[in-house]
Amino acid sequence: MSQSIVLANIFHRPMRSLATILAIGLEVALILTVVGLTSGIVMDSAKRIEGIGADIILRPPGASFLMATSAAPMPIKISEVLYAVKGVRYVTPVLTELNSQGGLDLIYGIDLVSFNQVSSGFIFRSGSEFQNPMDVIIDDIYAQSKRLKIGDHVTFLNHSFRVCGIVEHGKGSRIYLPIETMQNLMGVIGRASLMYIKCHSKSDVPEVTKKLKERLPGYTVLPTEEFVSQMSSAINNMAALRYFIKLVTFIAGLVGFFVIFLAMYTTITERTREIGILKSLGASKSYVLAVFMKEAWLLCLLGFLFGTLLSFGGELVIKKIFPSLQIIFGLEWIFRAAVIAVVSASLGACYPALRAASQDPIDALAYEV
Repeated sequence: MSQSIVLANIFHRPMRSLATILAIGLEVALILTVVGLTSGIVMDSAKRIEGIGADIILRPPGASFLMATSAAPMPIKISEVLYAVKGVRYVTPVLTELNSQGGLDLIYGIDLVSFNQVSSGFIFRSGSEFQNPMDVIIDDIYAQSKRLKIGDHVTFLNHSFRVCGIVEHGKGSRIYLPIETMQNLMGVIGRASLMYIKCHSKSDVPEVTKKLKERLPGYTVLPTEEFVSQMSSAINNMAALRYFIKLVTFIAGLVGFFVIFLAMYTTITERTREIGILKSLGASKSYVLAVFMKEAWLLCLLGFLFGTLLSFGGELVIKKIFPSLQIIFGLEWIFRAAVIAVVSASLGACYPALRAASQDPIDALAYEV
């Protein structure tokens, strides 16, 4: 009986019900998209660092966790100290810089010879290696997203570079410049942001890591696996990301609360006489309360399903427009979004439902809309 009343309430005002479903769907989609984009960017960066094939990553004191920049890049000559450690096979310096022109990308300045030694070399889709100082190598995803081909010119660090090669993605960055060129443009001659280290064998990694920490106090020395693990859990470890996500979920939950509250309050105002009829026929307070809470939960369920579909649809659109962006929808956050939607809907419906259940049957029957 109560189920038919709930459905009748929803279909009695289809546009209002649809607006409520859309609002809850947007609440869910907002949470999933923001978290999915954040997780995707971090996880994609971690996967590309792992794809380089280095065993150890060395960073100077004060380097940012995501390796964007360092206030004091390390001297490249420090590689002599690294080669002196037993077990070290190859070392390659990398200078990194965030580029905000036409997007937000992390540029790698590399020494191509040593970078190839550590990473086993690029797989070229087209073009070739650097031919002159103002050449740039990009990966296939960046080329697709920017519609670039060999010979095109693109601006980085306020200078024009010619695309000389397009390579398979997955080795650290999407943009590679000659390290000497980047050093000159940034005014950090002979310096690098980090060093990728390749050992003779995996069994050498713990001992090499230990010796480097002893010889280079203050520097961050991490096995690549450990570094990637830290990046993968960056959302939980980085306070700024945590606060940002909490703010987004709070705002989304608040929207859901007010949407459900207004929808339920309006429904109860319009159906005061019907509530009076129900109570005069013997309906208890708990029965009336259950009717309106079930309606809120049904709207919430429909909104959650719509929001989830909207999130996955948005993922396809974002990847179509921005192929370089990665989105990850984890089951954990889908569940969290569902809980947030249910809680906000329940709180929003609670007062209107209690108000309906507490109405006097005689006053309700005499109510004029």
